[in-house]
Amino acid sequence: MVQNDVVLRKTERFFAPYTTLNYKKGETIIRAEDPPPGVYFLKKGSVRQYLVSPSGDTLMVHVFKPGSFFPLMWALNDIPNTFYFEALVDVEAHRAPKDKVVAFLKENADVLFYTLQRLLSGLHGIVTRIGHVILDDAYTKTALLLLYYSKNFGERANGGIVLHVPLVHREIAAWIGTTRETASLQMEALKKKGIIETRGRQLIITDVELLEKEIDRSPGVH
Repeated sequence: MVQNDVVLRKTERFFAPYTTLNYKKGETIIRAEDPPPGVYFLKKGSVRQYLVSPSGDTLMVHVFKPGSFFPLMWALNDIPNTFYFEALVDVEAHRAPKDKVVAFLKENADVLFYTLQRLLSGLHGIVTRIGHVILDDAYTKTALLLLYYSKNFGERANGGIVLHVPLVHREIAAWIGTTRETASLQMEALKKKGIIETRGRQLIITDVELLEKEIDRSPGVH
């Protein structure tokens, strides 16, 4: 949308004089136990936000796309950061001081409104996923996750939708709150039905309509 493009350009101009940082895939950007050194604006790539339990289990929370700010709960509400932020693919970001970002948002209602829209969209996704985790079975949760990735990180190519961010079985387990072995079984079931396939390191959803039908068959929350 034109208005969103204007807001993004304004935001990029604000962050441009500040530190530019590049991270390789898998590199940690912010650790849960460390105070954030500033607010990040994601220019390129994707960043995953996750929690690690005392027993070492990982729970995926959100994936940030270009145009996002993080960590905003810390920046706007002074809530201590308890999350890890990690580069899902190679990332380029700018980092600005917290007070400067807060002042920028206060002075630019259009940027603040756009940021609020993105925050609420992310919150809706998290709340919906909580419902799925509680009410759906592992197979349906896996199918829903694949549908989410196809809409947000997929591109039509090679006779299907190719996912441009990695989604290994360990990541799937962290998203849906199960074990890696259980996640692997769900992916194998989807492969046998011809809904997904792998070509090298690429995960391809070959039949989105069939994937949606599999979800619709579930009695859980959609």
